[in-house]
Amino acid sequence: MKQLRKRLNRQELNEAVALADRIFREEGEPSMGTSFPRIFDPAIGLSIGIAEEGRLVSFIGFVPHQIRIGPALLSVCALGSVCTHPDYRGQGHASVLLQEAFHQAERMEAALMLVSGTRSLYRRGGCHAFGSVRRYRLAAAPDAAQTLPPGMRVRPMAADDWFRLKELADAKPAGYLRSIPDFASELASEAVAAMYGFHHEVLVAEAAGRLLAYVVIAAGPIPDGSDLEPFVVEWGGKAADVLPLARAAMAQLELSSLLLFASAHERRMMQLLEGHPYTDSHNQGTVRIMNLPLLWRQLQPYFEAKAAAAGSRLPDWTVERLAEGEHALALDGRLIPLSARDWTLLLFDGPDAEPDDGPDAFVRQQAAERERDSADLLPALAGASGGSAEAESAAASESGGASSRARASGRTGKPGTAAAAAECPADPRPSSGTSRHLPLTDAEARQLRTYFPLPFPYTAGLSYI
Repeated sequence: MKQLRKRLNRQELNEAVALADRIFREEGEPSMGTSFPRIFDPAIGLSIGIAEEGRLVSFIGFVPHQIRIGPALLSVCALGSVCTHPDYRGQGHASVLLQEAFHQAERMEAALMLVSGTRSLYRRGGCHAFGSVRRYRLAAAPDAAQTLPPGMRVRPMAADDWFRLKELADAKPAGYLRSIPDFASELASEAVAAMYGFHHEVLVAEAAGRLLAYVVIAAGPIPDGSDLEPFVVEWGGKAADVLPLARAAMAQLELSSLLLFASAHERRMMQLLEGHPYTDSHNQGTVRIMNLPLLWRQLQPYFEAKAAAAGSRLPDWTVERLAEGEHALALDGRLIPLSARDWTLLLFDGPDAEPDDGPDAFVRQQAAERERDSADLLPALAGASGGSAEAESAAASESGGASSRARASGRTGKPGTAAAAAECPADPRPSSGTSRHLPLTDAEARQLRTYFPLPFPYTAGLSYI
C-alpha cells in the first residue's frame, strides 16, 4: 500500500540516503548524506517520500533558504535528490511528491521554488529555465604567481579568516543568507565538487593584513581521456582581485586550466575576462514562481535601492491577479498580461529576453527539428486518419514551439481574460519597430531595464542542493 510520508523520521531518512546513493553515487564516492546533509536533516523536517511494503521507495529533498537580492530578502525553497527505486518507477511517485512539495511551499509562503533538475516533469509543473551564466576557461600562465598586484599575497584559507571571509561573501550583490557555521558546513560537504570526484581548495588574497578576495576551487585527479576540468565553485571580493588570485591558485595547485563562472550581473568580471573563451548557459536547474505578489513585495527594498541609485522614482506599477492564477503587470496605467514563463523571463532574464536563450535553445532546437521531420509526414497521416490536429498539437506541446508558447502567454490576439480585456487598451503592444517576446513597448522595456534582470546567486555553487 502506497503511503505519502511527511516529516520523515531518522530511520526513513537513512533509507532515503541509501536510495539516493543507489541512484546518484558510484562505488567509492561520498554518500549523498555527506554531500547534502541539510536534505536529510530531521531537524528541518521538510523532505518527503512515498513508502511501500514497509520501506521508502521514492524521495524528494526539500530545503528552505533565504536569498539576498541587494537589500531585499526572498523566501525560497529548494528541491533536490529526487529519486525513485528502479522497481517502483513508472507509477507517478515523483509527480505526487512534486505536487506535495508545491503545496508545502505554498503553506510556508515561499516566494520561489528552485529545482535542481530540468526534467520534463518539472517543466510540466510550471518550472522554467532562468538567468544567464557564463563559464569562462582560464589557461595556465607560467608567471601568474609572479605577476600579482603590488602587495598582494596568496595563501590557503586559515581558521581565523571566517569573519573576513563572510564579509566578502555578504558584499556580493546577491547570495544565500547563511551563518558562518553554514558557510563552514558547505565548504566541508563539497556537494558540487563530489559529483566529479573533486575536493575543495580554498585560497585567499590579502594585502596589508586585509583580506581582499577568496576562491573555492573544486579540483582533483582527472581520469585519462576525461574532459573534466577544475572549476571555481564560489568566489568573493572585487573582480580585479579575484582574477589574479584565481591565476595564482592555478599555479600553486598546478592546474593547466580552470573554469570560472560569472552570472549576468557580474559585469566587471566579464569585462576583465573579455577575450577568454566561454560558453553561455542558464542558471543551474529550474525555478517556479510560487507566489508572485509576495515575491514582488519582498523585492521592494531592492526596487527602492535601484531607483535611488538611478536618481529616479519607482515606476507606477503593481502586480494584478487575473483569472486562472495568472498575473498582469500594471505599468503606468496599462495592464500587461504575462504568463508564468513570461514573468520568469522578465525577472531573471530582463525585458528583452527570448525564451530560447541559453541551454533551452539546444533542447528546443532538437525538438523543433523533430517537429519539422514529423511535419513532412502530417499530410500522409491526415489522409490516413482524417486529420492531423491532435498530432500537430502534441508536437507543439512537446517541443515548446511557438503555438504552445503563444497559448501559455495569453498572446493569441486576446488578453489573458475577459476582465483583462475590459481594462487593457485595444492594442496591447503599440507598434514600436522593435520585435521582442515580452509584450512591452520600447519605452516600457527601457524603464524596466533599471530593475531587471534581477541579480541572482549561481545556483550550482556552495549552497547547491
